Amino acid sequence: MSFLTSPIFEGNHASIHIPDEVLARLGANRRAPLKVTVRNHAYQSTATGVGGQCRVVFPQKERVAAGVDSSAEIEVTLELDAGTREVAIPEVLAKALVESELKSAFDGLAYSKRRAFALQVAEAKTQATLERRISKVLAALS
Repeated sequence: MSFLTSPIFEGNHASIHIPDEVLARLGANRRAPLKVTVRNHAYQSTATGVGGQCRVVFPQKERVAAGVDSSAEIEVTLELDAGTREVAIPEVLAKALVESELKSAFDGLAYSKRRAFALQVAEAKTQATLERRISKVLAALS
């Protein structure tokens, strides 16, 4: 389902308003997992309610990849994301999950929780931070 809209910028953050008629045509609710496409760049997100409106976040890395840097009107295509949402798991975290026999517990988490854990580990800048974050993930799954 495609529609024209303008990104809503609030400080460093941006989002895209999803009109109610678009949600209705998708057969979706205000928490639907979505595949969002802007200027041939696609990313996964989840619809959310903000101030009575339904929106989808439009993160900076996705705006850069789509070449969007202003509130100019853009075409947005939304699709329900009914498939399994995969998370890129850092190799060191994947190894720790297998060694601690917690891989199935990790795989059973919601996409957002798996993604948060993976990002915490991936963004560690020092070895000490990396080890501490992996320990916290493993403790949360135990």
